[in-house]
Amino acid sequence: MKTRIKELRLEKKLTQQALAKNLGVNQTTLSKIECGLTMPDAMLLISLSRFFQVSADYVLYLSEERLSADILLADNMHFLKKYRHLISLYQKMSPRMQRDLYHFLCSILNSDELQDEDF
Repeated sequence: MKTRIKELRLEKKLTQQALAKNLGVNQTTLSKIECGLTMPDAMLLISLSRFFQVSADYVLYLSEERLSADILLADNMHFLKKYRHLISLYQKMSPRMQRDLYHFLCSILNSDELQDEDF
C-alpha cells in the first residue's frame, strides 16, 4: 500500500534519517515504508500522524483531508483549556488591574480599538 510519508517528509525538508530519528525508528524501516515494501505498524502510523499533524487516513491515501475531526477537536480543546485559564486569571484581578491589562495589551498590539467606556 502506498503512503504519503515521503511527500510529507519532503514538505518539511527532512531527510529519511532525520525523520527516523524524530520518530525513534530505523532509517531502513522508513525507507522500506516509503518504497512501499512494507507498511507502518499502528504505533508508527500514530506517530507519523502526530508528527505531520495529519490524519492517519491522509498518510495512507484513504482520505484527501489532511486533518481529521479528532485532530481538530483535540487542537481546539488545547486552546480552550488555555483560554479558560487566562479568563480565570483575569477574573481574579481587580477592576483597575483588568483595565490596566487591557490598555497594556492594546498598546503592545498597536490597537486603535481602545474603548474606555467599557472600563
